[in-house]
Amino acid sequence: MTGLQLDTTIGMSLVFSIGTMIFAWFRTRRADVDERFKNGADRMDEMSDRITRLEQRIEALPARDDVHKLEIAMAEMAGEMKAMAASQRSTNDLMRRIETVVTRHEDHLLKGKG
Repeated sequence: MTGLQLDTTIGMSLVFSIGTMIFAWFRTRRADVDERFKNGADRMDEMSDRITRLEQRIEALPARDDVHKLEIAMAEMAGEMKAMAASQRSTNDLMRRIETVVTRHEDHLLKGKG
């Protein structure tokens, strides 16, 4: 009977040890899965924040119609600048002619007194 009892004790401890190992494996496996879910949830929260910030930036950008209005306004300004440049050239030409006339008058007056 002692041999049977010894075998039962060894068998029970062996079963208990194997049961403990299986429980520990499942428990650590569960902790690993929980950690992975937590990391995934943290990454999703971060991505959600980034998407929200990106949407806010995009909403602040000008729309296609706004850009088109700016293009039209810039084209009009370019036309006005060309007209101003032409006007400035004609004013410069006029000033050169006036300077030439004034210089001739000065020369005539200076030579006439001498």
